[in-house]
Amino acid sequence: MGKKENPLLDYYSQNERFAQLLNGWLFQGEPHWKAGDICDADRRQDGKSRKGRAYRHKYRDLYKELDDALVHLFIGAELQEHVDYAMPLRIMDSDVLSYLHQKKTVGKNHTNDKDDKEDAANTNAKETSDSAGRQSLTADEYLSRFSKADRLQPVITLVLYCGEKEWDGARRLHELLDLDKLPSSIRGYVADYPIHILDVCHTPDERLRQFPPDICFLLMCIKYAKDKEAFSRLRELTGTAVVSADTCETIAEYLGEPELLHGEAGTEGGRNMCKAIRDLVEDGRNEGIQLAKNVLRMAGEQIPTEEIARELSITKEEVEKILE
Repeated sequence: MGKKENPLLDYYSQNERFAQLLNGWLFQGEPHWKAGDICDADRRQDGKSRKGRAYRHKYRDLYKELDDALVHLFIGAELQEHVDYAMPLRIMDSDVLSYLHQKKTVGKNHTNDKDDKEDAANTNAKETSDSAGRQSLTADEYLSRFSKADRLQPVITLVLYCGEKEWDGARRLHELLDLDKLPSSIRGYVADYPIHILDVCHTPDERLRQFPPDICFLLMCIKYAKDKEAFSRLRELTGTAVVSADTCETIAEYLGEPELLHGEAGTEGGRNMCKAIRDLVEDGRNEGIQLAKNVLRMAGEQIPTEEIARELSITKEEVEKILE
């Protein structure tokens, strides 16, 4: 995690924005979850090696708990700017730690129940069930500290990838494994583990438009940040240019363009970013024209390409492209 993602972390840490992101991602924009359905979960995940006393700690970028009418969900959104070619392993490790943490908590509860029942037995209380009405553990259940009826909360991990390069890493465990040497008849016995990635810059516009308006506008800004022509048409691409103040601030901070904060007041306290975007694009064009003039002038003075690139703080490839 680099500092660039911090504005997105702060933005999606808001339960309302987190719910909107999930509704667009998992339900194609249907308002399934609301801010009130979400609460913060413990981002720290502990693991202990079986040999020795070594502990390890992992932190999810965002970790929320959703109390749905049907099922409890823990959802962690991992923000990425660069392709992690071992991402399935990273997510598997993180998810397993989440489940083991839950299992450990269940085991502690059973131990506490046993202590409570022993205290009750000493006062001639019934020993057949605990205070919650659950039956005593069998020998097998006691040894595993997990009863046949115990259940863990499902864990879903989502990867929000914002890099310019298309995600070309593995999207499931099998893509990391050398399965060619295995007979086809036994490959099915090798467990697979798919992961879920939203590659923002390479997701079709029609899919991004399924997200709620503010989330859609933010994702489109990330997608077209380097495409000035498309960036200037964000209103046309997204269907709106009026976003909330926090969305405007997040876009400006993430893109490193404070000029975008100068959006005009819009409806219901929002910001109309049309003029700010036009001004930014125009400034970019002017800067590009001036840069091209400087490259041509220095090339005319027989200055080597490498030195031009160094003096103007651009790459050699950019200099060659301008000269072409």
